[in-house]
Amino acid sequence: WQLSHFEKEVRPKVADLSVMAFIKVVAELSRDRDLAALCEHPLLQSRMPDFRVSVGFGLHLGWAIAGAIGSEFKIDASYLSPHVNLAIQLEAATQDYGVTMLLSEPLVRSCNPAFSRHFRPVDHVQLAGSKNATQLFTVDLDTSALSLDVLSKRRGLAARSVANDGALAKLDFMREEYEVHQQLALDKHVRQMRAPFVTGFFQEFERGFLNYLAGEWDVAAPVLAKTRTMLTTVGGGEDGPSKALFEYMKSHGFEAPVSWPGWRVLCLK
Repeated sequence: WQLSHFEKEVRPKVADLSVMAFIKVVAELSRDRDLAALCEHPLLQSRMPDFRVSVGFGLHLGWAIAGAIGSEFKIDASYLSPHVNLAIQLEAATQDYGVTMLLSEPLVRSCNPAFSRHFRPVDHVQLAGSKNATQLFTVDLDTSALSLDVLSKRRGLAARSVANDGALAKLDFMREEYEVHQQLALDKHVRQMRAPFVTGFFQEFERGFLNYLAGEWDVAAPVLAKTRTMLTTVGGGEDGPSKALFEYMKSHGFEAPVSWPGWRVLCLK
């Protein structure tokens, strides 16, 4: 997505669509029948019991230099920039936070407020190669809530048909009356993935998160310990961001450093 190709007034919608595109990718991968069948292969199960395909995406907004690398037989696009490296770090950090995607603060600020208010801030960190600290956000999705698509073969034909007319589809999304944030409630698969994340959970996590940022770790720890398992009571799993923050505070004896600035240097595993 190259924002410079769009008028300034529609760029927030383009940012919204970039995030929604990855939400839809997560849903489709989780529902794919062929991928599910592959996971049940006896050889795979013997090596990695209960294996499931999982993905992690790092989404960031910044400049990059695009170029072609290859030969007359095969050419690939390549993108060079410190911002590309930041996106790579975000993708890697999804494993540490146990989420399907991490969004950078510049991207979140570029989205429409009606959409970005649904993103959860999960940490305030300084990434390698960056001079400034940035907040990290996620879109909470529970892929285990989705059932397999029994019509995947038929949908494949429809998907190819839409792909042939992709330009018209993009124009349809850019209509003024199409509001991306409404898809969180209208799309049934997105709605299913977000169902376990109830208001009470977000309120409790925000309380613990703000105490964490303020250096009041003795207050933040029990709150985040609660939200770490809170989703299991409504059919969800352990909350990854709560676990990541709790374990970080635990490694410091639940006492913030004297010079705690409200953020930390993110050391990827």
